[in-house]
Order: sequence, then structure tokens, then C-alpha cells
Amino acid sequence: MDLAFSGEQKNRTPTKQWSEGEAAAKLKEFDDKIKDSRENHGEIEVRDAMIDKAEFLSFELRDYTEAEKVFREAYKMSGGASKKMEILFETLLMNIEKEDTESVRKDIETCHKLIEEGADWDKKNKLKIFEGVYCMMIRDFKKSADLFVNSIATFTAVELMSMRDFVFYTVVLGLMTQDRKTLKKHIIFSPDILAMNREIPHLKEFAESFYRCDYRSFFKTFIEICGMVAKDKYLKGHAFFYTREMRLVAYKQYLESFKSVTIDTMASAFSVSSEFIDKELSTFIYNGKLACKIDKVSGIIESHQENKRAELFGTSLRKGDALLNRVQKLARGLEI
Repeated sequence: MDLAFSGEQKNRTPTKQWSEGEAAAKLKEFDDKIKDSRENHGEIEVRDAMIDKAEFLSFELRDYTEAEKVFREAYKMSGGASKKMEILFETLLMNIEKEDTESVRKDIETCHKLIEEGADWDKKNKLKIFEGVYCMMIRDFKKSADLFVNSIATFTAVELMSMRDFVFYTVVLGLMTQDRKTLKKHIIFSPDILAMNREIPHLKEFAESFYRCDYRSFFKTFIEICGMVAKDKYLKGHAFFYTREMRLVAYKQYLESFKSVTIDTMASAFSVSSEFIDKELSTFIYNGKLACKIDKVSGIIESHQENKRAELFGTSLRKGDALLNRVQKLARGLEI
């Protein structure tokens, strides 16, 4: 028996309201089938019967604790790496629903070992989405975005989230954590993202205004996106963190273009008050998150953003000088 991990989403809503007596009778049917399989068939039939019971417990009765016990018994009876991962995906779904991050972490580690043992590519691709959700839950947004960006063309984890939700997470986390080259290739101009982000209110304008440095439009759509983040089941616990860090990323991107700029000019660019920008930047500067300083008298922001190109050039010169000195010493030694 194959679980529904072929790209088609299994119905995970109860078919009806089960009374205590009905549920007990149905569970007895599963137990009788398991017993018959043990007596008259092989381990594969026993495992499949146990999976049927676990699915009933999970989908119909929402008894995740008992369902997980049965799934793990079936896991022990499974031989192939791919089949084991199918069962672990089921336990992952339940533990993600329960927000049991420790159990999710352990199962993801086990899945990585099964990948090394030869699980198929579909399971490997699906695992990225599960791990990405886990990373969202523990606020590792950078790793989550990396996993989602690498899964845009191979997304099949429809049992965990819809493609619409996947695109939303990829965009909102990608803008906060990815460099501009990655944003351009995998988000702004990605055909898979473009095909879906128009269906999500404000998302396309949010991404494109940030990439085009149109901060006035960005801040307007950012308010709407923040409202969506605050209601999302995985991100709502991190809504304050996300809104703060996303603003910081936008400020950094803006200040990279200037050696100095007035508070009024920056406030106008973001369509907010000068007092708001002053307070925001002061907080980030105080916390060591922004490399700049504010001249209160003149109202000027002096940016001290690192010039990576100049730093790399300087490092190359220093290494070149050191190498030249070593070559000269070697040459003198050979002459002797």
C-alpha cells in the first residue's frame, strides 16, 4: 500500500463525526485485519493494515498520540528507505500540527540518514519543504528560505501546504534573507513564482517594489504583508521579529546607495515621518544592527556600510605582497 505522496493531496479532513461506539467498532475492524494478516499473510500485509489503522486514527479521530505509535510500529516493519520516509512524513505532519519541534527535528535527522541510504529524489525534494517548515517554526528564516528557493521547481509537498502558501513563504522569507542576485533569478523573474504570486494579494508588488528600491510602494504593501504574517500558522509567533528584521533589511539596502543622506530625504523615500525614521534608525544603531550614525544637529545620516569590493581588493593586495615577499626570499635562497 502506498501513502499519498505522489503529488496528489490526500483528504485529511474527517469524513464524519464519529461517535465513541462507531470509532471503537472501526478500530476493532482494523485490529481484526492486522491479526488476520499476521496469521495468514506476510509482514508487508501486516504493515499495510497497521498504516490503515494509523491513518484512521490520524485523519478521522485526530488521535495523534495513538496514531504516531502505530505509524512507528509500521516503520519498524518497513525495509526500503523511501517507504520509511513515507511513514515518517506522516509523523512529521502530526508533530508539526502539534508544534512538537523536538520530535520534528529528530524525524528530519532520520530522514536525512534515509536519503543517504538511497531514498528516491521525490522524497529528498519533499524533505526540503518539511525541513523548511521546521526552520520557520524555530525562526531559522535564512535556512528556511534557502530550502524553499531550492525547491521552487520541484515542489510536491501538497499534504503539508498548498503551492499558494509555498510561494508566499518563499517570497516573504526570501526578500529578508537572500541576496539580490538570488532574488532576481529565483523570485522576481521565476516563472513558477510569477504564475502564482498574482493570486496572493499584494505579494507581487511587495517583492517587485523592494527589488526596484521603490520604498514608498514597498512600505505600503509591507503593512498588508505584515497582517498576513501575523495570521499565518507558522509565522504568527514570529510576526514582530519578521516585521522588524524586514524593515532593517530595507533600511540597509537604501543606505548602501549613500555615503550620507538627510533624515528628511530618507523619510520621504519611505513615505513616513522624519521622527519615525530617526527613532527606527537610532534603535537599530544602538543595537549594533546598522553601521551608520545620525548627526542630530544637521539631520544627516552618515553611512558606514562596508564596501565589500574595496575590502576584497585590499585583502588581495595584502596577500599578493606576502606572496611576492616569499618568492623573493626563495629566489635569494636559490642563488646562494
